[in-house]
Amino acid sequence: MATAPAVTVGVALGIAQDGDFILDHPSKGQLDSVSFTLATGFSPVTTVGRQAEVRRGRWSQLTDVIDAGEMSLNLLNLDRAFDPSHAPSPFYGRVLPGVAARIQAQATGFPPRTLMSGIVDGWTFTYDVDGYSTVIAECTDALGVLGAAEFDDWTSSATTAPGKLGAACDRTEVAWSASARSFDSGVETLQSDAVSWGSNVLNYLQLIARSELGYLFANVENVLTFRNRNVSVGAAPAVAFGGAGIGFQTIAAKYGESLFSRVGVDREGGVNQTAQVADVVAWQALYGPSRSLSLPGLLLSSDAQSLAMAEYLLDLYDTPRWQIGEISVELNGLSSADQDSVLSLDVTSVVSVSFTPNNVGDPIVQTVLVQGIGHALSPSSHVVRLSLIASPVPFFRLDSATFGVLDSNVLAF
Repeated sequence: MATAPAVTVGVALGIAQDGDFILDHPSKGQLDSVSFTLATGFSPVTTVGRQAEVRRGRWSQLTDVIDAGEMSLNLLNLDRAFDPSHAPSPFYGRVLPGVAARIQAQATGFPPRTLMSGIVDGWTFTYDVDGYSTVIAECTDALGVLGAAEFDDWTSSATTAPGKLGAACDRTEVAWSASARSFDSGVETLQSDAVSWGSNVLNYLQLIARSELGYLFANVENVLTFRNRNVSVGAAPAVAFGGAGIGFQTIAAKYGESLFSRVGVDREGGVNQTAQVADVVAWQALYGPSRSLSLPGLLLSSDAQSLAMAEYLLDLYDTPRWQIGEISVELNGLSSADQDSVLSLDVTSVVSVSFTPNNVGDPIVQTVLVQGIGHALSPSSHVVRLSLIASPVPFFRLDSATFGVLDSNVLAF
């Protein structure tokens, strides 16, 4: 059995590393000389790392947005190397908010896997009277950066979700690089809408994604990513947990948390469309007072789309379902291959979980979608937490060239 994967923590402090290729350098810039690596821009600070935590993705239900990822790096600062007021430090003048940071983990025999990339929001210093001092770098990802930006007045054209996302990113006041985004094709056509001055950029991008129940997140390399709601349709599980698969440490399940007898979907400029269980009295006799889910202000282009979404969500939520919601895995002790498999997962990966509660009865086996990933790292442990959700299927929509075709594999239950 392997020990925990090797961890590398890097912060972009502008310091060249041994082996970097440096243009015009008398020895490190010569062509046809020894081999040099291209600089990554990250200064390794692994040796002073004490603990790190990463939390990305969503930890709630399908209709909620995905919030900005967070990474906390706890570093020793005994020699004041990270102290911005300490002139002798090799990092003097470089320890700043806004610098890039990254954490990677590498299983033996496999390439390094990035756990999260982002930027440092700020540095918090703690000084002990005995001389034991630390610094915590609190980091965020692309969603956090966009959450601090605002729009000028503009009008977004009627198009698909990736079209609207791209137009927003191309705005001068946003200027999000095309190389730092990856957008799936859209499923729905969204309406034209007026974006007002001072509107929050992230809130608007999340509204676009929510309007077709898609996934908007920053991937592990901090690339702004949109995956449409059909991302998992027909996908085979990338990793199997439990049973004959990879062992997990803890597991949590939910039953009835997302339970609604009525779903209302409202689009901008449209009429609220409501789907309700056929027999409200019978539903209340089983589950108590009626519960409603409301999705207001979406950018769908027709009331028919709103009604289809309301009916789809009601079909998902009108009866309680026993759903595996989280698992945690301790990488220390797993084989290197299993460690790498877990480290390779990202938001929208598909996994299977087999679980026999208390070893009583038959195993419960579910195929689920990863919607959130957390890492808790210390010198002796690396625990990965996965937030899981039932893999949704597309709507059936009559006369749709894609989602109204009989004998296909893209129809809702």
